[in-house]
Amino acid sequence: MRSIMNNIKQLKNISINIYGCLILSVFYSLPSCADMVLLGDNAPYANVNDGDFTAVWATWRAAKQSPFWTTRAATTKDKLGLASGNQTGGLMGLHLGNLYSSYAVGIAESKVLNTHPDYQQLSAGDVIEWSFGADLEYISDGSLSLNLVFGSNERPLAEKVTLIGSDKKLEHFSGQYIVTKKDVKDGLPFVRAIFYSSRGIKVYLNYVNIRVKAAQKSGPRLTGKALDNGVALNWQANPLRQDKVFYIYRGQQRKKTIVYEQIAESKNNSFTDTKLIHGIAYTYVVTSTDNQNISGSNQLVFNVKDTVAPKAPTKLKVVPLDSEIQISWAKNDEDDIASYSLYRIDPSNKDMQQIASGLNKPKFVDFTPIKSVQNQYIVYANDYSGNISQPSKAISGQAKMVNGASFNDLIKPMPIHNTLRSDLWGADAVLPRDPDNGIEDADWSYWGGRPVAGKDGKYHMQVTRWPANATKGHWEWPHSTVAYALADKPTGPYKVKKATSYDYMQGLGHNPDIVLLNDGRYMLYSLINWQPMLLVAATMAGPWQHLGVMEVDTTGADEKPAAFYRFERNLSGVQLEDGRFLFVSKAGAMMISKGSEPLGPYRVLTSPLQHNKIIPKAYRHSNYEDPVLWKDEVQYHMIINAFLDYRAIYLRSADGIHWKFNPGTAYTPNSTVYEDGTRTYWYKLERPHVLTDQYGRATHLSLAAIDVPKADDLAKDKHSSKNIILPLIVHRRLTILNEQTIDNSTQVIHVLIRSEADFDAHQDIDFNSLRFGAPEEVDYGRGSKVLRTSKHGSDLVIEFDANSHGFTADNFAGKMLGKTTNGELLIGFAKINNK
Repeated sequence: MRSIMNNIKQLKNISINIYGCLILSVFYSLPSCADMVLLGDNAPYANVNDGDFTAVWATWRAAKQSPFWTTRAATTKDKLGLASGNQTGGLMGLHLGNLYSSYAVGIAESKVLNTHPDYQQLSAGDVIEWSFGADLEYISDGSLSLNLVFGSNERPLAEKVTLIGSDKKLEHFSGQYIVTKKDVKDGLPFVRAIFYSSRGIKVYLNYVNIRVKAAQKSGPRLTGKALDNGVALNWQANPLRQDKVFYIYRGQQRKKTIVYEQIAESKNNSFTDTKLIHGIAYTYVVTSTDNQNISGSNQLVFNVKDTVAPKAPTKLKVVPLDSEIQISWAKNDEDDIASYSLYRIDPSNKDMQQIASGLNKPKFVDFTPIKSVQNQYIVYANDYSGNISQPSKAISGQAKMVNGASFNDLIKPMPIHNTLRSDLWGADAVLPRDPDNGIEDADWSYWGGRPVAGKDGKYHMQVTRWPANATKGHWEWPHSTVAYALADKPTGPYKVKKATSYDYMQGLGHNPDIVLLNDGRYMLYSLINWQPMLLVAATMAGPWQHLGVMEVDTTGADEKPAAFYRFERNLSGVQLEDGRFLFVSKAGAMMISKGSEPLGPYRVLTSPLQHNKIIPKAYRHSNYEDPVLWKDEVQYHMIINAFLDYRAIYLRSADGIHWKFNPGTAYTPNSTVYEDGTRTYWYKLERPHVLTDQYGRATHLSLAAIDVPKADDLAKDKHSSKNIILPLIVHRRLTILNEQTIDNSTQVIHVLIRSEADFDAHQDIDFNSLRFGAPEEVDYGRGSKVLRTSKHGSDLVIEFDANSHGFTADNFAGKMLGKTTNGELLIGFAKINNK
């Protein structure tokens, strides 16, 4: 006795994920699905026995949660060529409708296929039709085998099929198996899938279909054609059945599954669907019974498109918020509207910038309007056929706060070192660009990096990198190393001088941060082998002495134990004047060392920022990570990234522990523009750092930039990541000279503003524009106005009318906002004397 395997075929180049017998073009048909479904697709009814792995729809769940499948790592007992009895370092699980394995050899087994009431006994000669779809995460020699197992006898259907990684396309396989007399004796089978992986790369099984041919139970044979206003369907009934009524189903893709609804029933052999929406792909199935144990017809897919553009959106309204503007409009009455796109027109140069696309609701909050001016907005409607409306009428709105209220207002255009180039890697949205800004090259992907001004007049950076063409693309980052780079200018170009900054663990590390020590040395935080390591050096060039692993006491910490890793990853810190160390965790919780020992132990002082009530409601529920912490002469500062919202927030503090939210955003992907007006649109900006001067003031913002979603940055493609550096408007140095506490009885506030090499306090200030007081007042254009000025050497003393200062017990710093004589933003903070 031996198994017989016939008609094995592989279907390639399928661009839409529709499974089993479904069709993937504007109109296409495959032969009728087999007649008794034991596992998998059973259109128009529910998938049988979780053959599409959607019973648990979630990300990265344990495979044991599947109700129909069991999984395990293979051992030498399975006789699959394993060198040792047990495997380590692999996983098997469920992810968004896929069963995956990263073991060298993993095994998944279904339950016995005995749930069809009309197929409880095998017969020799039965034809079992099978198909499955599989994929490989990255380029490697991973493969998959599929077997039917009758009793203890394994019958191969497909052996170690070739899978193509990094292309995001399924490989589809199908064929037939003829049941033997020996199979009949062993009884109904189960399915065994064997996953073969190398380097821990995931092999995905997307679906499995197992059906038995039974002519009596097959459904109608369906044909059809597209019309201008619909789809005409015709079918031939099964001549072996006496069907009187037919049921017509129409399905739409929902996540991975096609969800069907019955749209009609007919005693005839035809039906025309005229109630479809143009531009949407529909799958049609006809049945002759509502019994799901009787097969439906073959499936047809139609996508009937039109060329009629939607009407332009109307009734636009704007609602000015503090640092944001809410825009709304009337919902279009056409039934084929897919989405809306929103554009903002800069009134200063008439530049039109898309700020939102794919909007499903007729409203949007612009978190980054240009402050102190009227922002114009227009909206386009997009339909499912790809037609775009004429623009709406423009509407204008101005945020309540003024320029300088938000950190994002401080970001200046980037200088161009040589020229903007288009012959570089990257999506169209990031071309042309200046490759000499920050650090980039074709061979490496860079991530993060804090620049530091050295005593030698140069700029130094410890930066994460990994090979751009590494097997796992962006997800090679767990194997990244930390390199040392040097530049003559703060914005670059930074060139790698040492491939590995330190010798420890051959330079392995991720998300490095620099702590400037009180004695002039440097301390380097690096996540090495998933542990928070500290190193110390006299210069940024090293050599770096390895200190050890940071210790965090999580007793009483407001964090779930499963998330305690946040106290070790993506940290940023400063050394306090008393020698202790203050760090902010990945999620924004503050922790402080018990003494001056940098390794700790550290005590957790505050809650993470997500859901924290110090954050306004519109920003509170973001997923925060990647903080950067720094301090200047006046206060502590923090920027933390909201990675799912593609923006970051900025906070200030008197002590580095108790924080105040600063209005608006710190940066967004729209923040990158060059001095000539050219704008780039990075898919995501993350891992912020700042370059600070001798007074601790931020002069430049350093960011990790990627041009596509991380999962789309693959090996040997045109996508990658780099470090970019944005110049900032620098806070001016201010001192309040009043000896008495400033309160409601204060008549005049005396503020000293210091001149600097790039700023003459006597000549460079537009005094009529100046406001000083509590940030809550000044940010709205209110606050104290200038009464008079007097020279104080090269510096200047400004007397402000104190009637409108707005200071309360909550304020620890006064804020000054205004303009320079050339119209540039002028900003500064001064410590309040009674704090």
